[in-house]
Amino acid sequence: MIKYFLILLILVYSGITVAGPMSDFKAGAELSEELSSSPTGKRNTPSSDSLIQSIEALNPNNSDIWSELQDNLLGKDINVLFVDDIKLIMQDYIEEAHKVPLIVTLPKRLHNFKNFILIIENNPIQQAMSIKPYRSIEALGMNIRLEDDSPVRAAVLGDNGIWYIGSKMAFVASAGGCSTPACDPSVEVCETGTIGKIAIKQYEREAGAERIKLKITHPMETGFVTDLQGEIIPEYFVKNIHVDDNQGPIADITTFAALSSDPVILLDLPKKGQSVRIHVKDSLGLEFFSFKNNNTM
Repeated sequence: MIKYFLILLILVYSGITVAGPMSDFKAGAELSEELSSSPTGKRNTPSSDSLIQSIEALNPNNSDIWSELQDNLLGKDINVLFVDDIKLIMQDYIEEAHKVPLIVTLPKRLHNFKNFILIIENNPIQQAMSIKPYRSIEALGMNIRLEDDSPVRAAVLGDNGIWYIGSKMAFVASAGGCSTPACDPSVEVCETGTIGKIAIKQYEREAGAERIKLKITHPMETGFVTDLQGEIIPEYFVKNIHVDDNQGPIADITTFAALSSDPVILLDLPKKGQSVRIHVKDSLGLEFFSFKNNNTM
């Protein structure tokens, strides 16, 4: 109980409050920076058994595919360090695998990182996103899909050329986050928004810092879901997001269908800017533009 209280205090005073990522993704979502989510039906912090299981699963030497993923996504003959101070914060109990909120907080020494790649090891789409920043970024948020239990890894390229990797083991209550529809029209009414609609919100944080939240209305089809007639719905997803303001570029973000439908992305910056703008391009080549005063949440 004391540990849980301390985690809440850390989240509050680091700017991840009820007015921040928890409400940005899903009302009532309780986020935790534990090494593991809970594999049981009990909505509490992970058990000692699940932590032991997670430590074994997160060890790259125990993975059949990590070496290949590292070569393909990070590069061959590179320096890699697995670290504890890159924190992946998500729900302890993951019920809706098609929309899982995730926060990645970075230590101060990595605020000026050169590249960021989010890897979901056991997904059919293993790379969820990558970010090339033009300014310091302190933390990032996004909502992701999980097909099954999986190590989730945040790979951060430091300015010294070393890839630093933080990991968390995610257990899902019901598999199929990439292969089942986010909304099943056979059992519920599914409302679709205007594809390409972009909403932007800027939050003030402590000491003049800023949080940028953006939401893009888009189906983010994975290519693994079938329609009511049994036909495969072709993959269709947001590919590129450019973020800038009146001071110049902030980040170029490459995204894949491992992000949830209507993806939400958060960026925590050390200094507040003005007139944030978003330029989006999807996998069909369609482009969407948004200006701060046109769409707000």
